Amino acid sequence: MQLVLILLMAVSVLTFLSGVSVLLGARRGERAPAFLFFLATLFALGWAAPLGGFLALTPDTPISTASILVYIYYTSAPLMCWALMSYTCHRYKIGRVGMVIFGLFGIGLVSYMLLNPGTLYYDIELSAINGNKVYLTTGAFSIIYGVYHFLMVLLYGVGLIATINRTKNDNLKKAHMMVLVGFGITGVISLIFNFILPATGEYKYVWVGPLTMSFAWVFHYYAVLRYRLLDLAGTWLKVLSYIIIMTLTAIVYVTIFFIIFFALFKISSPSIMVIMLNILMITLVILLFPVLSEISNYVRSLVDVHNVDLVYIVKKMSVVSKEYINFQELADFLSQHLHYQYVGLLIDGKLYNSKHVKLTATDVKDLDKRKAPVKDIWVEFSKEDYSRYKSLGVEGMAELRDGKGSTVGKILLGRPLGGVNFNSREITEVETALTIVAAAISTEKGSANAR
Repeated sequence: MQLVLILLMAVSVLTFLSGVSVLLGARRGERAPAFLFFLATLFALGWAAPLGGFLALTPDTPISTASILVYIYYTSAPLMCWALMSYTCHRYKIGRVGMVIFGLFGIGLVSYMLLNPGTLYYDIELSAINGNKVYLTTGAFSIIYGVYHFLMVLLYGVGLIATINRTKNDNLKKAHMMVLVGFGITGVISLIFNFILPATGEYKYVWVGPLTMSFAWVFHYYAVLRYRLLDLAGTWLKVLSYIIIMTLTAIVYVTIFFIIFFALFKISSPSIMVIMLNILMITLVILLFPVLSEISNYVRSLVDVHNVDLVYIVKKMSVVSKEYINFQELADFLSQHLHYQYVGLLIDGKLYNSKHVKLTATDVKDLDKRKAPVKDIWVEFSKEDYSRYKSLGVEGMAELRDGKGSTVGKILLGRPLGGVNFNSREITEVETALTIVAAAISTEKGSANAR
């Protein structure tokens, strides 16, 4: 049970800090969904943390303390479901009406539960042998309580599916599908272990549902990171990444530790001192992550930053040129295979980034106007401009010229991976790769015009 409690606390931390980082990092146009997401994580924290506290109670704990934890757990759950429904449905007029109606109903549901204790449960058992249990009251209120949860989750899914169908942007479609999968996994498992089984008197595995919230938050994080579901400021996106990675590392580490400890010593629960020692060890390992990352990037740069796989790029571009080019994905691809920390494609006045940079609309217009010498593809910057754009993450810029010498766009390049200086990077293979990319873009544009 110690493992379950530690994991519940880790998921609670992951949940709350994810909501805080999204809320603080959201840009002006994304503040409404970010706030609703924060509310969902806040109520999810009230769902997971009290459950861990309740399961940890000893038989001599006052029943009043157990009752407080039980009520926080059961009042947070419907409000969490309402916040999730609002997160997807607030974009639609009928959805905003539903937010108000179901929000007021949820508040009424919670208030009635608090004012009439017997409507929720009739007994609490704290047992070191059988585990801590809550004996729920069956009746009209429990049915309404369950239906409200089911309806909120259903509307949440309907809102996501409607958004997927109406969104024309491929990346946003994929982002919402990722979120749907993550919350779908959490929803199904929670329905079984937190509603169906407790209603039949089986309370032993009620902790499973809150633990599976990690699926929902990780899928949501990936949708934000990979497909820009929410436009977060770069600093807060890094914070969110650290939170997700560190927490998941802690969860995996603690789980493996408990398995190995049980296999070696046949003891299911190690002592508090052993657990504290391992927490200290994992904290030190996590703190070393940035250092290890820098070393890894440096070694990677020495190994392959000078070797561009032109054969693979040719194969990729030959396929891409025959279909609609997703320039966002192409920028990601070039960043990985040209070994730059950042790649931006400036096509028809629009910038597609492999990652977030602080370029403004004015910067994009300025870069779009710049020209390279006739006999060279590289755009020259003045000393002042180079210093400024370098601080924004851009260290080089080149025109994308097809076989006829026509410019089909421009490419912005950040710093090469690791410690390699931009000016000392061997660029012959990079220039060849850019010619191949320009040819693919030109071919795709020609095909699009023909269609």
